[in-house]
Amino acid sequence: KTVSIHRDSCGGWWVCFSCIVEAKKYPEPFKGKVGIDVGLKHFCVDSDPDSEPVANPRYYRKLKAKLRRQQRMVSRRQKGSNRRKKAVKRLAKTHRQIANMRLDFLHKVANHYVLNYSEIHVEALKIRNMVKNRHLSLSIQDASWGLFFELLAYKAAEAGRQLVKINPRGTSQKCSGCGEIVPKTLAMRIHSCKVCGLDIDRDENAARNILAG
Repeated sequence: KTVSIHRDSCGGWWVCFSCIVEAKKYPEPFKGKVGIDVGLKHFCVDSDPDSEPVANPRYYRKLKAKLRRQQRMVSRRQKGSNRRKKAVKRLAKTHRQIANMRLDFLHKVANHYVLNYSEIHVEALKIRNMVKNRHLSLSIQDASWGLFFELLAYKAAEAGRQLVKINPRGTSQKCSGCGEIVPKTLAMRIHSCKVCGLDIDRDENAARNILAG
């Protein structure tokens, strides 16, 4: 229908086509409902007992030293010079590399849940408020939970799955076994309930509460 062409900051040319295609047919999901708890130690943990935690790739932190070197190189170059332009382009390419790796990872995780589950429960997190914490803001931005939820939402709608957003209040503190409130700090990684005796990873406990919510 339409075509657009543009050049990015790295000097690459992009052509975008808008076409009419047949709607993709998705197979029936293998499983029913699942609750997903996103975090920083692990990218996410779900309520499925057969699942393993999804590791947090931390792409920005892995390339942070490279970015610093390239940023210093840009600062040392004379403004307006060709050498500075080349240094700026190298820096932009590294930022694009991080963004591409992160987007690829998020697409794969979102696809996994959409293909395997008919109903997906997540927390309605206010990420803008969470990044105000200067100790966690960089890690939260690197994880890109907001983009993950956006991908999950449109993929679920396209595949005919149901995405349920619940209030995040108390999901980490409440016991998924008996409902007792078990206070814990961020450093406490194990949920241990003295009432019902449930001892599991705190993220798995939260995922179960998200599913129940």
